[in-house]
Amino acid sequence: MILKSPKNKIMVVDDDAAVRNLISRFFSYNNYETETAADAKTARGLFQKFQPDLVILDVNLPDESGFKLCQEIRKTGVIVLMLTCMTDTNYVLEGFEKGADDYLTKPFDLEILKAKVGALFKRRSLTQPYADTLQNRLIFNELMIDVEKCEVTLNNNPVALTTLEYDLLYFLATHPNRVWDRAELITSVWSDDNEQEKAERKVDVHIGQIRKKIGDLDGKLIKTVRGKGYMFESPALE
Repeated sequence: MILKSPKNKIMVVDDDAAVRNLISRFFSYNNYETETAADAKTARGLFQKFQPDLVILDVNLPDESGFKLCQEIRKTGVIVLMLTCMTDTNYVLEGFEKGADDYLTKPFDLEILKAKVGALFKRRSLTQPYADTLQNRLIFNELMIDVEKCEVTLNNNPVALTTLEYDLLYFLATHPNRVWDRAELITSVWSDDNEQEKAERKVDVHIGQIRKKIGDLDGKLIKTVRGKGYMFESPALE
């Protein structure tokens, strides 16, 4: 098991120096280790050296789209929170499609940003208590979940899941053959979310993304129980 440093590390990528410095100082004060970058090129170099646990990423970067950088970062398993002035629903959905774990629009409240970051780290840590009690791998025909690495493969090919998608799949796979309604999934996996109805819609969106990525478009593995919720039907849990 990989040992984390005492402080969670956050990298802030934003072309606005005032925003970068504000967020960096705020999270440093709240016991996080932080580094900042003003563009995608600098961010890539810093990412390799700093090895952050989470990246707060602006969409509008001077050298390229933050969506592209988000997609690259998510392949490493690092958490990404998109931060942008774009409020259009299409931009928000594109952020999630590119792998973002959460999304916050400018102007923003630092305490809300802190709460979202805390919730993302909480979701990531949900896998740790089970790692010592379950086998290192969960195998369902061609689908394999590596518990220690928090990685999923399909036919030995890596599946690029977001943190939330992995946590949802992991939770359902380790609690199979039982129907979970959306509110239960939010409580168990998501985070404390005051916008309950909005969060429940997000559950449906992310379940759909998981199905697409693991080749379960017909819903044979993750079943929809109409009027109730979702159930992971385990064909062979090893």
